[in-house]
Amino acid sequence: MTDNGSFCIAISDEYAAEIKQLGTNYDLTLRNWIIWHYTFGPHQEKKFGRDKTHLLYFTKHKSNFTFNADAIRVPSLRQTKYQDKRANPKGRVPGDVWEFPRICGTFKKRTGHPAQMPEEITDRIVLACSNPGDLVLDPFAGSGSSIVSAVKHGRRAIGIELSENYAEAARKRVEKVHAPASPVS
Repeated sequence: MTDNGSFCIAISDEYAAEIKQLGTNYDLTLRNWIIWHYTFGPHQEKKFGRDKTHLLYFTKHKSNFTFNADAIRVPSLRQTKYQDKRANPKGRVPGDVWEFPRICGTFKKRTGHPAQMPEEITDRIVLACSNPGDLVLDPFAGSGSSIVSAVKHGRRAIGIELSENYAEAARKRVEKVHAPASPVS
């Protein structure tokens, strides 16, 4: 990781606290513990349903890191509902609970990977935590969502995946994405 690099990991309830502690042990700074909330979670019969995934966002340095707030702003209730003149006209930086639907088995954009991450999430992370031309590394590439987001937004990308089938599916998915044109200087 570069000196000003960031690290995001999506993790289930069972391991979130351990990953947080590992990050601390490696002197990473936990910037946010984000909850990805979805309303269509796995069906349960003997416990409450699990409708969330943890997204832990670490930086290598406490103050020297990339965070592009303007790239990820969303309309605020202060703007849309209350017409409050104090609202930032650009919108607000999203909070630490993100509501995006899961990619269910019947969705057309489903790749066949059982844990496909929605591009809305990987887009937000890539746009906030990197600049055009930066390198995005996903050591658990799976369906390739983070790599697709990186290429789509003008970043370089490396994905690592153990499953040959998932790696091939991700490769085909990335090939369909076109990077933005380089600015003329």
